[in-house]
Amino acid sequence: MKRALLGIAILLSVLKVSAQQDAQFSQNMFISAPINPGAVGIRGMHCFDLVAREQWLGFEGRPETGLLSYNGPIGQMSNFGIGGVLVYDKIGFENNIFFKVSGAHHIDIGSDGGKLGIGVDFGIIQKGFSGIVKAVDPTDPTVAINGTNDMGFDLGVGAFYYSPKLYFGVSGQKLLPQKMKFGSAEPRVRPHAYITAGYNVEGEMVSLRPNMLVKTDFTSTQVDVNLTAFFSETKFWLGASYRVQDAIVANVGYKIGPNTKVGIAYDYTTQGLKKKGTFNSWDEQGNVANTDNNNRSVGSVELYFGHCIIPPPPRGFDTYVDPLFLQ
Repeated sequence: MKRALLGIAILLSVLKVSAQQDAQFSQNMFISAPINPGAVGIRGMHCFDLVAREQWLGFEGRPETGLLSYNGPIGQMSNFGIGGVLVYDKIGFENNIFFKVSGAHHIDIGSDGGKLGIGVDFGIIQKGFSGIVKAVDPTDPTVAINGTNDMGFDLGVGAFYYSPKLYFGVSGQKLLPQKMKFGSAEPRVRPHAYITAGYNVEGEMVSLRPNMLVKTDFTSTQVDVNLTAFFSETKFWLGASYRVQDAIVANVGYKIGPNTKVGIAYDYTTQGLKKKGTFNSWDEQGNVANTDNNNRSVGSVELYFGHCIIPPPPRGFDTYVDPLFLQ
């Protein structure tokens, strides 16, 4: 499959790869709060998450993504949570920075410790474009201009139910209708919707955690399903995912002490990007500088680090431990 630089640059600059407007991650079971503000602080712990991802290794213009987030409760007995997320996402010639703060109100439901979180987040989107593009038609208004950038706003809402056995949520991101301006190009920021769910099957030696994530921008939809096994004796976990029409994922991790865990995921690409293709790079004069006839993806790698601080319980209350994080 031919993959010339012009096609990649134009597609990425006008955001035709709509599923990549929001950063993609494989270890979604650990980062509910960044995509659903209703999950902020709902587990009663102050949690920090760090993710670094190299997508489609070996493919020129591949996405390179980093995420740093915090979420936690306000006070010991409060039904409110706060959080913040910073995401850097580079795709081809496009550099994206997303920053948002979020807040949620939690409502106790039932006698099994279930809570319903209703949240909202608000933030800033900054997009920049840098690189040399050789267009067939230099007057084409869809071609972004080198060195241009623009800034917009991000609004999201979400509802998230959580209990020690079950969680599910629905959220919307990038809900403000707007366009970003790159010279004469004006790509539209598409709204995104997320549906996520997971279940905890406890066992003496092994606990199973099936979960799923559905993401859509209402023109394309992406579905991830995962099953992860947590081994209590060794503190390891091992899992597998399938991202429909995109990748098969293996993930493994280890719990360090009571509050910290690290994980790694590898995506084996199942789409056409795994096949050999041609990639041409250009110099400043618009001449072909280099040709790669073996341009293809050999998969994606993602590293995860998470640390949670359990606040001391009020006098007269037992300490609460979240099994979905600590076991």
